[in-house]
Amino acid sequence: MSVPDSEKDLEIHIQVENKMLERLKASEIRYRNLLESMPSIVVVYDGDGVISYANQAWKQLFCDEAKDVVGQRLVDFCHADDRKLIDPIGPIKNPIEVRLGRVSSGYYWLKLQADKGLDGQYQGFLVDVSETRKLEEILRKSLKMEAIGRISGWMAHEFNNLLTVILGGSDRILRDQVQDLAGTKREAERIQKAANQAASLTRKLMAVSSQQVMRYAVVDLVERVQDFFNSSEENEVGKNIKIHKRGFDLKNLLVKVDSFQLAEVMRNLIHNARDAMEHEGNLNIEIDGRTLTSGKGRSHELPPGEYALLAVEDDGCGIAESNIDQIFEPFFTTKDQIRGKGFGLAIVHGIMKQSHGAITVQSTVGVGTRFEMLFPLVASKATVEKKSHRILLVDDEPMILELTAGALEDMNYQVDTSNSGAEAIEMIKNAEHEYDLVVTDVIMPEEGGKKLLAYLSALEGGSKVLAVSGYDRSILPEIAPAANFLQKPFRIQEYIQVVSDLLAID
Repeated sequence: MSVPDSEKDLEIHIQVENKMLERLKASEIRYRNLLESMPSIVVVYDGDGVISYANQAWKQLFCDEAKDVVGQRLVDFCHADDRKLIDPIGPIKNPIEVRLGRVSSGYYWLKLQADKGLDGQYQGFLVDVSETRKLEEILRKSLKMEAIGRISGWMAHEFNNLLTVILGGSDRILRDQVQDLAGTKREAERIQKAANQAASLTRKLMAVSSQQVMRYAVVDLVERVQDFFNSSEENEVGKNIKIHKRGFDLKNLLVKVDSFQLAEVMRNLIHNARDAMEHEGNLNIEIDGRTLTSGKGRSHELPPGEYALLAVEDDGCGIAESNIDQIFEPFFTTKDQIRGKGFGLAIVHGIMKQSHGAITVQSTVGVGTRFEMLFPLVASKATVEKKSHRILLVDDEPMILELTAGALEDMNYQVDTSNSGAEAIEMIKNAEHEYDLVVTDVIMPEEGGKKLLAYLSALEGGSKVLAVSGYDRSILPEIAPAANFLQKPFRIQEYIQVVSDLLAID
């Protein structure tokens, strides 16, 4: 009796299906064996970051069993400082470096790349770069020591020149070698110019190391950049360079920056562009808003959010790809001369870091260079946390009180004044919140300054103190040996700097 065709078809179908299952199983085994034998870590996780698979390379590196990995979130293995790089979960097209491990056993540096599969799961590939990092750190330290040697020689050269002017000029004045008052004035102006250049050099060094005292204020980015061009002299940019502006009609791009340091950023980038174009070409200045997502934020090392973009672009000689990663390093230069070279971009990088922003560069040799700076946007001036430092100024000379109070209020400090030591003591006693700083003259009627200093010295903790006087510091030890001191007469910028520095100290 013959088998019906339908049964034959079913039997053939079952055989085919079994062979397909066998092949699929064999393929799955080969695939799994391949994954398990890979030296790189492979990890599969869902949209919440929950791990469903990790290969043997994970176990070999972290000494974890599968049961200790599956079911946990990838971010839980991530160093606290790096979690923002992978959370929220998303594709990572360009590899990023993160630290994975445990607090108890330590962390490893791994280069992570991830893509989303058709099933909605993410496949992450991690390569251990810890040893590479160690070698890079050794190289970095070596380069730092080299840079320290270069900066030491450079600083010695610069300061020796300035000190020659200062010492030589003061010596001529003190030895009465200047013929008349006009000559004395010229020497004094030369000394002052040299001293100002030394102070400027010190500020630049502080900016490079991100230690500059920043005086933050909420400003409109468009207005501040336009103010820079309005106040810039022709030789700042160059008469043969054409400036093209975009986005200068935008409104309410409010950022929290130090306006002086923002101008320093613009000045250094424009000088850099001017040199790259050999003083002739096109300079594009662009201002815009930009939204950073988790992916875009990674490339800028900034958290996702709303930012203001400021770009400076030239059509000059460009930067070789091999030098791109080094251009923000202090004193790195492709030119032969060290003096005045390899410093500007390091200053810009330091200022941007202190401004909680970032700077990136794209360049093509022979085409030009584009620097992009991102500043966090603030919703409005009202929503920004104002600088809440409260200062009490005490002096029996009304004009000095008016001058110093006005200067500090312009810096957004809250200022109270008094012309009496006794009154100041009562103000301190009755204040709802203690003053962050008390600035007082030492010599006042009824020994008011001395009594106020003695009162402040007796307080535990309390306000910082700055004593000012036309006498030298020798009058302080018996009154308030721990007080900071500034001698009269002082320049108002010097006064503001001393106050700012004291308030910046925790």
